Amino acid sequence: MSKLFLMGRGNKSIDNSIVKTLFEGNILIPLPKLLVENHFHSLFSLISPTHCDFCGAKLNVNSHYTRSLLTSYGTLNCSTTYWICPNCKKYFHDQIVGVSGSANYSDEFYDKQIVVRYDGRCSLHNSCRIGETYTEGLTDICGRAPCASSLWLYEQKQAAISRQELSDQNTDFDETLYVDGDWIKKGWKKKFETLIGRELTIKEWKKMRYQYVYVIATKEKVILDFEITDRLPTIEALLPFFIRTKNRFPEGKIQKIISDEDKAIIGAVKSVFPEVAHSFCVFHQLKNVSKRYIEEFRSTKNIPENDELVYNEICQLIRSDTVVSAVVCFQKIRELDYNLELSEASRKAISYAEEIFKKNVSFLKKGFTPETDNTMEQVFSLISDIVDKARSFKTDSGLTNFCYNLFTYFNKQCFRTGKGRGFSPLMRARFQYG
Repeated sequence: MSKLFLMGRGNKSIDNSIVKTLFEGNILIPLPKLLVENHFHSLFSLISPTHCDFCGAKLNVNSHYTRSLLTSYGTLNCSTTYWICPNCKKYFHDQIVGVSGSANYSDEFYDKQIVVRYDGRCSLHNSCRIGETYTEGLTDICGRAPCASSLWLYEQKQAAISRQELSDQNTDFDETLYVDGDWIKKGWKKKFETLIGRELTIKEWKKMRYQYVYVIATKEKVILDFEITDRLPTIEALLPFFIRTKNRFPEGKIQKIISDEDKAIIGAVKSVFPEVAHSFCVFHQLKNVSKRYIEEFRSTKNIPENDELVYNEICQLIRSDTVVSAVVCFQKIRELDYNLELSEASRKAISYAEEIFKKNVSFLKKGFTPETDNTMEQVFSLISDIVDKARSFKTDSGLTNFCYNLFTYFNKQCFRTGKGRGFSPLMRARFQYG
């Protein structure tokens, strides 16, 4: 028995973790051990039954059968035995470690499918290419991703588990919930054209194709629930979403809800949570103001003194929590515009400030207050790292089941950057509230 080593070039060290063993002309790959009934067994080894579970009689051999298993190590042939009880005529079979039931897909291959699906960011049509890329180097031949049908069917079954886990998720929060929506694509253009009997324009197709996934989360970015609606939903479409949330927590637990200026959200919250304070997020407004200055000066730090006065006053206008303070800020902006020599960026920002002044004052008169927390923006930004927006879903159930799996996975996924690096949303919530 000898070792197969790869020659390194120059000072490049050899990675001994990929060294394999040669035995009688074959390359041997060590398999991990799994704990089964308090004993460790090698992956894909056989555990044979000895006695009948019903009468206790010793089992006899009934037949031999070779099973072909799909694994990330390649397709393996495993010789198994079927047994029969001489007394009660009950049938039994060998247990293959790491393979559930009579399926030909090993458990570690199912796990590989999930990695290929989410970490590979692939859609159904290109999973083969992603699978080859991701599993390269694990075996002598590049790994193969599962076929689209197998992957899709497994996802539908997993969704039932994810749905229950998401609804039963017990986490505490600071009495404030955040709501927002993000679009996603569903359906195939040719299928729609076949149904209606004519070709669709690009504008028509976008209106029909885009759907919205509304998400409700905590400040720690723990996703609690979601609802899929049309591109421009009505208030009635979001009522079940908020009713489920209300029934999930005791009376008085939810003290504030923060959302953007979506009319459907505002109407649904007012209907289901009439006593709860509702705030509108002004993160987008602040971002749009900064964008106008960055386009001209490349950074907000490079804004000239006169323009900086206007910039700060517009930001203060956006953050105003009363009509009086908003009016005062808007008057100061007009005075600065009249008395100072300003850049083109400030002219554009002042024009934008006139628009948001009317909009924000109308919200303030209705009792809403501004919030600058961008929790939901961060949530959807992180989700976008997992799901490719070019993805298209053929059915409503497929999109719904994908969201159940995605959001359950997201709640457990650790942040890779920022203050929460190394911790998942659920872990952060538990550390914060116990």
